[in-house]
Amino acid sequence: MGFERIRVLRHLFGGLGDQYSGIEDSRSLQAEVELRAMLSALHEHEMSDQRLADLSYAVIDTETTGFSPQDDVLLSVAAVLLGQVPEDSPGFPEFYSFVRIPKDREVPELVSDLTGIYKEHVLQAPKVDEVLQMFLQYIGDRILIGHHVGHDIRFLNAALRKNWGIELHSQVLDTGKIAMCLHQMKKYPSLDMLLSLYEISVNERHTALGDAKMTAAVIERQLALLQEHGIYTLGKLWEMLLVLEHSQQRS
Repeated sequence: MGFERIRVLRHLFGGLGDQYSGIEDSRSLQAEVELRAMLSALHEHEMSDQRLADLSYAVIDTETTGFSPQDDVLLSVAAVLLGQVPEDSPGFPEFYSFVRIPKDREVPELVSDLTGIYKEHVLQAPKVDEVLQMFLQYIGDRILIGHHVGHDIRFLNAALRKNWGIELHSQVLDTGKIAMCLHQMKKYPSLDMLLSLYEISVNERHTALGDAKMTAAVIERQLALLQEHGIYTLGKLWEMLLVLEHSQQRS
């Protein structure tokens, strides 16, 4: 598989790449050729034929002091398991931890008002390397799912690089992008919009664990809808998401 195809696939499904730029001129014949080549590459992937109903997922969410992985830090990390649960899975259904911040670091007032996280919650919390170690053990090699999950992946990877020089290599799915495909949405939907659409009760909104649990309920509805649309395998879902990316480049 060519380098460009690998880079695009890692961006779409591994959460690792920079801003998608594999199709430079989306109106050109070359762009269509590239799209067909990448669609073919999807189905060469060893996981392509795996059925969505047979896979194991970890739905993740984080709370942070801001939006910049370079300047801001993690405040809390959460994950919830879904799907097929292997025998070596942790014996608890959910993971949640505050993350210790330096004494000279403040939690912005706006963040505290939104999330309910104040400095006293994180001053004596586990250190970030301890939280990351527990988190990695919890998620294992599961497919990661989140809403606007790129934000979470960027912060987790920034912390992983700083502490151990590594990054996540998990497959990643975004409930917002899946919703855009399922419901032909023109704009990326908020989590609140999807909770309303799927008639999911709102509980502990803007907390990492609360949002992870609600996002888990969202993806459960979406997996059922995907089956109704004849999308049974991971490869078919990838294909649908890649076509979405391509159409966004054309608009």
